[in-house]
Amino acid sequence: MIIGRSSEIEYLNKIFNSSDGSLVTLYGRAGVGTSSVWHEFVKDKKYVYIKCPKASSKQISFLISGDLTLKGFEFSDEFPSFDVILETVSNKYKSDKFVLVIDDFENSFKADDLFIETLFSFVKQHSEKLLCLLVSHDTRYVENTFVSKIGKNALSINGFLKVQPVSFIDLVMFYNTQDTSKCMDFYALLGGNIAFYNYFDINKTLKENIIKTFLKSDSVFRRAGNDVVLEYLREVNVYGTILYCLANGYNKLNDIYLHTDFSRAKISVYLKNLMSLDTVEKVSSFDTPGNENTMKGVYRISNPIVNFWYKFIYPHESYLELMTPERFYDTFINDNIPDFLKEALPLICKEYLTLLNKKHGLPIKISKAGEWVGKAGTIHYIGKDEHRNILAAYCALGSEPMNYSEFEWFDYCLKEAKIKADYIYLFSKNGFDEDLSEMIWDREVTYVDIRNL
Repeated sequence: MIIGRSSEIEYLNKIFNSSDGSLVTLYGRAGVGTSSVWHEFVKDKKYVYIKCPKASSKQISFLISGDLTLKGFEFSDEFPSFDVILETVSNKYKSDKFVLVIDDFENSFKADDLFIETLFSFVKQHSEKLLCLLVSHDTRYVENTFVSKIGKNALSINGFLKVQPVSFIDLVMFYNTQDTSKCMDFYALLGGNIAFYNYFDINKTLKENIIKTFLKSDSVFRRAGNDVVLEYLREVNVYGTILYCLANGYNKLNDIYLHTDFSRAKISVYLKNLMSLDTVEKVSSFDTPGNENTMKGVYRISNPIVNFWYKFIYPHESYLELMTPERFYDTFINDNIPDFLKEALPLICKEYLTLLNKKHGLPIKISKAGEWVGKAGTIHYIGKDEHRNILAAYCALGSEPMNYSEFEWFDYCLKEAKIKADYIYLFSKNGFDEDLSEMIWDREVTYVDIRNL
């Protein structure tokens, strides 16, 4: 079983074994491992794989039939219609149930509406022996356009399965290591994009990995920031400017407006498009009585690879042509990478608490959770149970052991949010100083050394 995907595989198998399951849309942004999910699912099943290129409708059918011919299928016409292609595939499995995987399906749907009607008619006709997987990496198309595009055919879809980024624990399992500190650094750069983990070597330093994957002329992530925009969006100059702003601390719409002179309306539209690609997220604070003290309209880049690229490479890209990768790293990355890496620690702490909650390992059973982004600071985690008991967590981001003054700042944020935490979890990557660790508390406080997660 592939790492971190047991629930997705179980879901697909359940539909495959169902008598009325015949069509599922499987999608997720590039890098999260969508392809790995369907590969794992079909490995013990009979299946046919079709990939739809970006082309005209006639060219798509021509290329698909040519590819299937190499796989042993026979066509009498050089340009067979899509319905002939599908029936030829079906005839190979006259009595056996099989899976039809149509990758990048949106390309065919965009090219010609006839593909839509032909496919759904075919699936309905062969539903007893077929499960059709419509696979896409274009989350924007699937979530915003697909259903309206196919109209009444949407009723024939048995499920939408969005493949989410994997967790920090999955990353540790992938590298099979006890070096959780290095895994934290990797997670800060790669996030839950498991498809990219093979590019990082656990036996090399972070600097060596960054040079190999981002800075060399043939590096896999050399143009990572541009690629995510070029693949699905136009006006790369506008999107690049906005992503630069977000990566460098301009996190509110007005901040972006002042930096760019783009109209606020224009910025809002472009941010919405980036959010639909799971590249940017709008920060929503946990609802508390202190809502007047929250920061509103805050945005951030949710894909760490894109975040890294726009923070460190985009502003200095010309120097990659003038410097060696090693010198570029020492000049533009070395001094600022520690602050960038710290941004992943609160996410790891949230995942840890979420896992404990699922396993009933917390003092309360949390039914609602989130973060609180205030004008004075951030509460990294607030969880509430059905009886309104509250658990709050703070993640120390400094390079020194967490001290009492940091706790006082966290406690001040709790007062700003106007909540009283019944339980507190304190996380630190560098331990806790003596004054804090020996404190006598008026509530239950749990210390967690992130290195030992």
